[in-house]
Amino acid sequence: MINFSISNRAPQSNIKTAFILLFAPVVLTVFRYYGSASFYSNHFASGNSFVPQYYYFLISFVLLGLIPVLISVFGFRMNLSALGLGLGGKRATIIFTLIGIPIMILLAYLSSRNPAFRTEYPLAKALIQNQSGFSLYLLMYGFYYIGWEIFFRGFMLLGLNDSLGDVNSILIQTIPSCLMHIGKPDTEIFASILAGLIFGWAVIKCRSIWPVFFSHWALGAFLDIFIIYG
Repeated sequence: MINFSISNRAPQSNIKTAFILLFAPVVLTVFRYYGSASFYSNHFASGNSFVPQYYYFLISFVLLGLIPVLISVFGFRMNLSALGLGLGGKRATIIFTLIGIPIMILLAYLSSRNPAFRTEYPLAKALIQNQSGFSLYLLMYGFYYIGWEIFFRGFMLLGLNDSLGDVNSILIQTIPSCLMHIGKPDTEIFASILAGLIFGWAVIKCRSIWPVFFSHWALGAFLDIFIIYG
């Protein structure tokens, strides 16, 4: 059952809540301005057309994933399972993963027919002409999604859950995850609101980010596959 209540918070919980709510806009601003592929292209020379995107993917993993995990574990004494990095409820985790991935693949196919998505993706435009590095690219893409899901569904959602309750923590993490899509096709931005709610609910039910990670990664990977080969 979804928990609507806000707990009577201990001082340490108040500190954690305040820190997460302040840290989120700071780190997301840093990521948006200094973690993008365009930032790398403008400031660093590279003969490999994929390197700017690899930079973007790895910065996501470090800024949105690794650093929040270190803060949570060593600063807030949270274990990895509390961040959703364990299997959680194994049965629910398996069920959500097996249901989520096919749905995301179908959505990827439908989105690949949309001209706006075909203009936006793949992020590395060189893949349209040359697919020799495609497998490595998709693997690196996974690092981007790990960072994304750790931050929004682990650090924010589960980090705020004990003090703000299920509904409030789901709603709060949905706001920045939607705003980070500004600049994408309008369909994707509106879909990100629904995705934030559904993914948040799934993580609350599973107590694990992995079903959402694999589903989200499948969406991104298969969207590129369908656009390039479709």
